[in-house]
Amino acid sequence: MQIVMVHGYFLKGTGSNLFVENCCRELCKMGHQVNLFCQENDPDKFDFIEKAFDFNDRNSESWIVYQNETPYPGKCHLYRPNLNGFLPVYVYDEYQGYQVKTFTNCSQTEIESYLENNSRAINTALISSQTDMVWTNHTIMQPVYVARSHLGLSQSYHVMTVHGSCLNFSVRNSALVQDYASEAIANTDRIAFVSHFSKNEFLEFFNNDVQIKEKSMAIPGGVDLQKFITLTDSCKKQPVIDSLVNDLKIASQQLRRNPDFDGGLWKTDADIIAKLEKIDFNNEKIVLYYGKYLWTKGIQLIIAAAPLIMMDHHQVRFLLVGFGSSRSYFEAMIAALDQGDQTAFINLISHPETVDGEIDPHSARFFTALIKKLGDPDFARAYFAEAKEKIGAAFVLTGFLGHDQLKSLIACADITVATSIFPEAFGLVAAEALSSGIVPVQTNHSGFSEVIKRYIDEFDDVFDRHKLKPLLLDDRLVLNLASNISVLLNYYQAMNSQERQQIRERARKISVDNYSWESVVKNYTKLCQESSRG
Repeated sequence: MQIVMVHGYFLKGTGSNLFVENCCRELCKMGHQVNLFCQENDPDKFDFIEKAFDFNDRNSESWIVYQNETPYPGKCHLYRPNLNGFLPVYVYDEYQGYQVKTFTNCSQTEIESYLENNSRAINTALISSQTDMVWTNHTIMQPVYVARSHLGLSQSYHVMTVHGSCLNFSVRNSALVQDYASEAIANTDRIAFVSHFSKNEFLEFFNNDVQIKEKSMAIPGGVDLQKFITLTDSCKKQPVIDSLVNDLKIASQQLRRNPDFDGGLWKTDADIIAKLEKIDFNNEKIVLYYGKYLWTKGIQLIIAAAPLIMMDHHQVRFLLVGFGSSRSYFEAMIAALDQGDQTAFINLISHPETVDGEIDPHSARFFTALIKKLGDPDFARAYFAEAKEKIGAAFVLTGFLGHDQLKSLIACADITVATSIFPEAFGLVAAEALSSGIVPVQTNHSGFSEVIKRYIDEFDDVFDRHKLKPLLLDDRLVLNLASNISVLLNYYQAMNSQERQQIRERARKISVDNYSWESVVKNYTKLCQESSRG
């Protein structure tokens, strides 16, 4: 089939970016021809992109800026509409070369200009192309500018995938944006959601509209099973890490040869190699978070739980891999603990908005039980004594790592942690951890819950026997998080190598059985094929 994939953003870093990357690759593997519209500026990093095109400032002309052979029967052509430097987003972050504004802060004039630039680019690129299926991502604004292009007048089958951030950060908070969302919905044939939770959340927001409900369905996201590795033995951690460090050294040398290169948002810390070389992966217990450095992801909960975990496990490292605007807040928390500054730390967790204006002050409620316990002088003394002059070394922040590098850290972790306190459409990080043979620890809500149910069903013997607590979004969240991580670390410590390997294999099988990209993409293309037969 001839398929147009419309994303509008990039192909690395976040869940929806990775979703589009993997779906495009899988479509090419299956022999489909893909025209991809997004802002990705490194086409050479993706093995499925055959050609990339840029546009003039009016998006009336395009030209090839990249060309390479690809290993797949289907080919992908990447088109980068010229946005004249303006990029509206759902969650604010800085992107090199763009003036960035959240949709809720955009004027209608700015949004209309953005829509016009994109629809013109589509018309220019596909002026003589036949399209069987249009696949848009996010409720705003991709389906809107597709509908306003000549594709909206064609007979192409239009499927929209709804991801989490769009509804919760943008559509909910702006009447203007809601109008655009309604326009998007009206112009799609089917609406796909990456979880049943996100489907129900969306329908509830739109008052369970019958017409929306009739064209809505859930198709869970996937994992690149070939990309993620599972260790065959715990003693093989160090060779995997050595290989990762070698790759990072090569990447560092390439950067030195290109001093003008700026990774922008996706920057890896310059001292990452030195940081990783200090970690004894064979003997230390590794607790890994990866994702965005945002307060909504709950990294502050991991930091607050760390001294409690360290009371039971003195050789533990907390790796935080990612990028985002809340990093300075997390570093301030770690510094306060490392200095034993009780007053500063309690202020950081009880009034986070005074340090970072983006943080919702109501998020402090998750620390209520911890703050109450810190009112006990004996508990507070033990808590801060465990952290002082130790926790700064226990936490390692690396900056951004792509999945080709991140896969090594996941496989070598004892536990991965995803502590989001904001609704999540799908538990992608959990599915990736399972693919690497790791049982994740996650907050239990929204789209996370659907993946959690799968691995609790498989590991009910572990969760029941060790009385692991559901990580509900309540005032005991930090205490329960610390308890669960400590219990799991004790559980693994008591195992021999063969028993640990059985856990890895059981975890991996969950992803193999439920989260392959091949099955995801086949479910989408089947929608178009069934409509043509009907």
